[in-house]
Amino acid sequence: VNNNGIISFLKEVSQFTPVAFPISKDRRVVAAFWADVDNRRAGDVYYRESKDQAILERATKDIAQYFPEFPEFVAQWVFIATWYRVTFFGGSSFSPVNTFQIVLITDGKLSFTIFNYESITWTTGMHASSGGDFAGLGGIAAQAGFNAGDGKRYFNIPGSRTDDIADVEMTTNVGIPGRWVFRIDDAQVQVGGCSNTTSVCLTLRPCLNGGKCIEDCITGNPSYTCSCLAGFTGKRCHIDVDECLSHPCQNGATCVNNVNSFSCSCPPGFKGASCEIEESPCETKVCQNGGKCQLANGTAVCLCQLGYTGEDCETEVNECESSPCLNGGHCVDLVDNYTCVCLEPFVGQRCEIGGPRVPSACLSNPCQNEGSCLEMEQGYVCECREGYTGQDCRDKLSEGCECRNGGSCLEGNVTICQCPPGYFGLLCEFEVTATPCNVNTQCPDGGYCMEYGGSYLCVCHTDYGTNHTMPSPCDSEPCLNGGSCEVHDDSYTCECPRGFLGKHCEKAKPRLCSTAPCRNGGTCKEADGEYHCACPYRFTGKHCEIGKPDPCASGPCQNGGTCFHYIGKYKCDCPPGYSGRHCEIARRSGCFCHVRSHPCVSAEIDCGVPNKVKHAQASFNSTKVGSLAEYQCELGYTLSQHNNPRVCRLQGVWSDPPECDEIDECRSQPCLNGGLCKDRVAEFLCVCEPGYTGHHCELEINECQSDPCKNGGTCKDLPGSFTCYCPEGFVGIQCETVAACAGGPSDCSTEPGAVGAVVPRVGFCCRPCSSAPCFSSPCGSRGYCLASNGTHSCTCKVSYTGKSCEKELLPPTSLKVERVEDTGVLISWHPPEDAVARQLIDGYAVTYVSFDGSYRRTDFVDRSRSAHQLRALASGRAYNISVFSVKRNVNNKNDISRPVMLTTRTRPRPVEGFEITNVTASTITVQWALHRLKHSTVSRVRVSIRQPGDLEDRTVELNSSVAKYTFLDLQPGERYIVHVTTLSGLGTEDHPSESLATAPFHVWTRPLPPRNLTASRVSATSVYMTWEQPPAGAVEGYIINVTTAQSVKSRYVPNGKLVSYTVRDLLPAQRYRLSVTAVQNTEQGQVHSEPIHLYVTTLQRDGTAERRWSQGGH
Repeated sequence: VNNNGIISFLKEVSQFTPVAFPISKDRRVVAAFWADVDNRRAGDVYYRESKDQAILERATKDIAQYFPEFPEFVAQWVFIATWYRVTFFGGSSFSPVNTFQIVLITDGKLSFTIFNYESITWTTGMHASSGGDFAGLGGIAAQAGFNAGDGKRYFNIPGSRTDDIADVEMTTNVGIPGRWVFRIDDAQVQVGGCSNTTSVCLTLRPCLNGGKCIEDCITGNPSYTCSCLAGFTGKRCHIDVDECLSHPCQNGATCVNNVNSFSCSCPPGFKGASCEIEESPCETKVCQNGGKCQLANGTAVCLCQLGYTGEDCETEVNECESSPCLNGGHCVDLVDNYTCVCLEPFVGQRCEIGGPRVPSACLSNPCQNEGSCLEMEQGYVCECREGYTGQDCRDKLSEGCECRNGGSCLEGNVTICQCPPGYFGLLCEFEVTATPCNVNTQCPDGGYCMEYGGSYLCVCHTDYGTNHTMPSPCDSEPCLNGGSCEVHDDSYTCECPRGFLGKHCEKAKPRLCSTAPCRNGGTCKEADGEYHCACPYRFTGKHCEIGKPDPCASGPCQNGGTCFHYIGKYKCDCPPGYSGRHCEIARRSGCFCHVRSHPCVSAEIDCGVPNKVKHAQASFNSTKVGSLAEYQCELGYTLSQHNNPRVCRLQGVWSDPPECDEIDECRSQPCLNGGLCKDRVAEFLCVCEPGYTGHHCELEINECQSDPCKNGGTCKDLPGSFTCYCPEGFVGIQCETVAACAGGPSDCSTEPGAVGAVVPRVGFCCRPCSSAPCFSSPCGSRGYCLASNGTHSCTCKVSYTGKSCEKELLPPTSLKVERVEDTGVLISWHPPEDAVARQLIDGYAVTYVSFDGSYRRTDFVDRSRSAHQLRALASGRAYNISVFSVKRNVNNKNDISRPVMLTTRTRPRPVEGFEITNVTASTITVQWALHRLKHSTVSRVRVSIRQPGDLEDRTVELNSSVAKYTFLDLQPGERYIVHVTTLSGLGTEDHPSESLATAPFHVWTRPLPPRNLTASRVSATSVYMTWEQPPAGAVEGYIINVTTAQSVKSRYVPNGKLVSYTVRDLLPAQRYRLSVTAVQNTEQGQVHSEPIHLYVTTLQRDGTAERRWSQGGH
């Protein structure tokens, strides 16, 4: 129930300025008097639903009177909403008031509405978009009737949105003045009537322009009224409504009246249907990763969420760049955080606590005989003291010849040996064995594999037997934390156990999921040293940070209730014995337990401290059942009273919290003298018109206070400016210039050969020596000389300037188009290349002419600028654009350069009313509309579709007369992106242009339905049915519908693997239609397949059952 005189269905309609029916986009309303009601000033709005027998009998009697074709109709439910003595926005407690009522009546199958009007004295609110006066009249008057929301089915009570609606209390369609009755469930509009056999409508057919004639059958006064189509009014719908009369265009915009609509030509800096929106740079600024756009000195900047940076918040901050981990710790970057994996025995957030421990191959002291161990990158090296040798310094040098295995020293040198066959080495210490080897076979006891005599054989060190291994880099056990060491020639590698890494397995693998980086219930999984988040339904992003929470995720249903998604919100299916929105109300043993009086409560229940409300402070004195929590909003905010105070309920939870809405301080229109009001928290800011100042722009500025007039001039203050009255001998805006001939003519001598005379002092002029000032051609060939009053002036030709046209005026360069819009073009250029020429010019003239010559305009641009926005252009039209350099002259005859030119075409307008009309498992149908005038330049329409991973769109170009298209051969259960653009200009020579694409529609094709639905068992009260799962696609659940002639019951089962279901609580010998629909969850909600149906008739009860039932009936 909206206080503005309407009842809406499925979603709220908060608009207070009415629009003409029909309206689409699923806005379903019943409107007795849709206008800008303000019941804060006067009046109340009451509403209730009722099953009171007296009210139901009265409703049944009324419907039987007005619709005799339904004699068996019996009302089962009535809803009554009354607007009692309410006034309009902008009014006061003394303003006119209205009283009217809406009654909804239904038996579960047929539905009707009754409008009752007691007193209608005003029609319009005083908001700028409505345009009413202080008496509540004029402007866009109230709309009355009903609208089905599909753009087709509707009814307008005659006089809607015109001054005639003030007389609605005197009109009727059922013979009772002030009462209108309709049936609103049928596919066609049906209004109540009377039994008068004389039809004025059939005889006269008085309604024009598609208006619908309604018999006005007040007894003794046969007449008619016309229900007009949107855009027409008058007794016979013969008057075209001028939508511009209410001045709907704001901020100085120009209104253009159309049939049933208007359009606004917005001034620079504003946009919107009514030019009500001030353009902001933030509208084109895209801040990523949850960043928010904010204006800073007129520039759009992104305020990034913690953990992100960059101009558009596109870069995740790497907290490891500063190397925060100490003592060799390994840094792992997280979102807005980091973690350090420390080397033992270091601990702490930055590994700052503990003593050093560096794994070393020398820890086992492998060097013998007091040799020194040096750790190398791939192991260690022993430096032996004098007299010892070998890898680990275990060999003592002999005093004589050192050659082994029968080798002999050469020339008395104790270290140069000649080895016998089968031995080699510096000291003949290596023996070639007969054991074959290859690159894949390891020699025993650490021997080497080498080529010898044409074969690959194992070579052994003769100092070691078969039971004595060669020294190995792994001898020092360099691998820590249970790692296994593997030898590779003279080095080693460590095979680390699970959970460790590093050369020596000294680093613990970071548990990337330990810091819970996944938000909104996402599940963290680690793989290959990284982590990724498995996001719940309706969330995306690296950390599940993008999306909308699942309304059922918080478990709002109490006492075992089941939560279902319902029109963007949720709905609770309560178990037996419970009711309420959250199943919070229990019925026990005939005692109805309620929060405020709880005789059934025996245990002590505590609701705890009530949660905080944004911009509000809570006060409470108890947390027991029945306690109240009062909220008070901060300064600048107002409380939604319907949830205040909160109540501690029987289930141990508080009732729903209120909200604090920001107060719009500009609603009272505090800025005077044309000032623009900008709302702030708990305050407002007035941007004053030139010439005014003050908090409310209430003070007029006196521009004469600064004494702007010079040389004794007298100043006079004007709104936003001033004017100077100059004394004799001075001229100029501020009397700053001496009048050239103020002293009168004077004879002056001339120098030999001179043509002109020399002025003796400022303020005097002299008679020229020649009576023909242009005799000497002072302007040359670059200009035209004009003599006047004994002197001359030069009118320069194009590209020249100066007193004698002696200076060349160069044009700008590099003219190009920066941006094209549907009503404007942004161009840019470079100033003349020559520095002297740049100083010479005063600005630029920009001329633009439409191809058909119907539009021509010239704008002057200051020399400091090198770009210009062309505005108020027609969409989809081609324009010739020329830019000139300009030098202003004192005689207001400007000198201009040659032009630089280009041709471009504005964008055509996008299509209107773009919508998806039908979706199947393999097709998507879209439709749109082109306005006869606004889209007159559109030659083609381009319709495109793609899947998110596709590189190219599937595109088709259609003639502008086509307004509907179906994409075929699509995949079931997949997401597609659809958009439409318009095209103007046919070929390259026409400079074609394309409109901005419509906002893309993200559409999921339906999943395939289940197959082979079968009733396996049928009894008197239940049916067991089975089916096969759809052949393709991900199904998350099924909807089971049970339909009879009177009702439909629905159940959602969130189990995608379900292949059977038992329908219970049926009636014997009844025919039912059972339907199963597959459900697929998507980012934007559930997508349903086409249902598969099964018709079943339940069995008769057996004889015993029949007798028991009969006995129970007595």
